[in-house]
Amino acid sequence: MTKSCKGQIIQGRLTTGLVVFILLILLKPPVFANNIDDWAGPLSNAQALLAKQQYKAALIAFKEQANLENGLAQFTVALFYDLGWGIIPNRSTACQWYQKAAKNNMPGAMQSLGQCFFEGQGVKQNKKLAYHWFIKAFEQGIPSGACQAGELLLSGDGFKVDLMAGQRLCLDAAQQGSISAQNKLAQWYFYGQYFPQDYQQAFNWLQHVASEKSPSSAYLLAQFYDQGIGMNVDEKEALHWYEIAALGKYKKAYMPTALLYWQVFTKAQINKDRLLAKSYLWATILSHSSEQLEDKAVAKQLLVRIMEKMPETWQESLDEKSVNHLAVP
Repeated sequence: MTKSCKGQIIQGRLTTGLVVFILLILLKPPVFANNIDDWAGPLSNAQALLAKQQYKAALIAFKEQANLENGLAQFTVALFYDLGWGIIPNRSTACQWYQKAAKNNMPGAMQSLGQCFFEGQGVKQNKKLAYHWFIKAFEQGIPSGACQAGELLLSGDGFKVDLMAGQRLCLDAAQQGSISAQNKLAQWYFYGQYFPQDYQQAFNWLQHVASEKSPSSAYLLAQFYDQGIGMNVDEKEALHWYEIAALGKYKKAYMPTALLYWQVFTKAQINKDRLLAKSYLWATILSHSSEQLEDKAVAKQLLVRIMEKMPETWQESLDEKSVNHLAVP
C-alpha cells in the first residue's frame, strides 16, 4: 500500500535499482500492446536525471512523456508527488496521476488508485471502485491487491459482508507471497477476527512473515514463546522476536524487551554485561518514547534497578544509541 510522506521533502530516495524495480516488477509485459522498451526507451534521459537526484529537471522530462500517454512516465510522476522526490508531497495530485497510469494498464498504479478511491484523495471516495482496482492489480500480478479487496468484503466496508469470498482473496494473496496479507492472516487467526481463532494457523503464518519487514508480526510471534501458547515457554526465542519488533520501532515491544533482558540478566551466568546493557538501552528508549504514564513509571523503576548494577561509564554510549534509535524515521 502506498504511503505518503507528508510535510517534508524526501531527498535521495531514488536509485538506479529502484528504476529497474519499477520496470521489472510493477510492469507486466503481456498487458501492453507494445514492448516495454517502447515506454522505457524515451525515458532514458529522465531516468538518468532522476538517478542523479536532479529532481526538477527529471520531473519536467517525465511529464513531457506522461502527457504523450506514456504509462511508465505517468506512474513515475505519481511517485514524485506521492513520495516527495524533490518536492513537497501532494497525495491528491499523485492520485490523479495514478489514475492516468492505471488506465494505461500499469499494475502498480492500479493498486495505488484503488487506495486513492478507498481514501477519497484526488478522486471522490468510492469503495466499489477501490475494490475494482485492487482486483485489477491482483489480476496483473500484484498479490497484495487481492487481500485489499478481500478486506472490504470481510469488513462490509461499502459492501455486503461476504466472509467466504473475502477469506479466499486474502488466502490467495498470502499464498502468492504477499507479506501484508500473511501479516493480516496471522493477526486475524490469533485474535479470531474474520476467521475462527486458531493459534496454530496464526503461528504458521507468523513464521512466514515475522521479520524486520513486519515488526507487529515479530511481536506477536514473541507472544507465543513468552506465554507458551501451544508450546513450552522459550525466553531466548521470545527475546529474539521482541527485539526484532523493537528494532522495527514497534512501541509495544519496548517494555517486554527491556523487562525480559533484565529477567534473563538476573539468572545468567555468562554474557551478563551484554544483557544488562541491552536492558538499560530498551528501558531508556521506553522512558523517552511512551506516552503512557504507567509505562514511564515501569521504565523509571527498572532503570533505578539497572543503575545499581551498571557502571556509570556505560551510560553515555548507551544513551547515544537510544537517541539514535529514536531519531531514525
